Amino acid sequence: MNKKIICISAIVIIFMIIIFFIKFNYKKINFGNNESNKSADEVKDYILNINSYTAEIEVTINSNKNTNKYVLKQEYVSGNMEKQTVLKPENIEGVEICYKDGNVEISNSKLNLSKIYNNYQYLSDNVLWLNSFAENCKNNLENVSMYEENEYVVIELNLNSNKYLANRKLYLEKGTGKPKKMIVQDDNKKDVIYILYKEIELNK
Repeated sequence: MNKKIICISAIVIIFMIIIFFIKFNYKKINFGNNESNKSADEVKDYILNINSYTAEIEVTINSNKNTNKYVLKQEYVSGNMEKQTVLKPENIEGVEICYKDGNVEISNSKLNLSKIYNNYQYLSDNVLWLNSFAENCKNNLENVSMYEENEYVVIELNLNSNKYLANRKLYLEKGTGKPKKMIVQDDNKKDVIYILYKEIELNK
């Protein structure tokens, strides 16, 4: 009888220890290939201090007249390279947009470049870039909030200075800490740009 009581007591104690551990670690995030868990603040610091990344993204741009979708490859190395290549649609496939010394250079021998400026202005805007989001957050920390939403950790930036791009939300996957999507909204909370990160590697 005593052995049974001891056994039950041991199970109860182990169960309580497990509950205690879960309670005080539920906000920890397993980040990438790092075996140790990182807190939400550590994830925020990691994202806001990106020094390089490569990504394939699917971009949906909503205007008053229509909706356009693009697949882009982005390559970024701090202080060295910012290059964006259009993979889809086929009619502008191969267009490269490079950012250097504050200038934007668009190249593709098959296309009339003025068409790209007129019809695809957001493709040459840095709003599509993860490092640009991070830089804006660092420069406007008072307008940045962070919270959990379902399976995501969300970093939200509110900038009332631009009514067309007033609100930006970056969704990070809890299990990996990697960016999964970004939503850019106008001051009426209408989605202007939706970015889905199909593939991404950070700080490699």
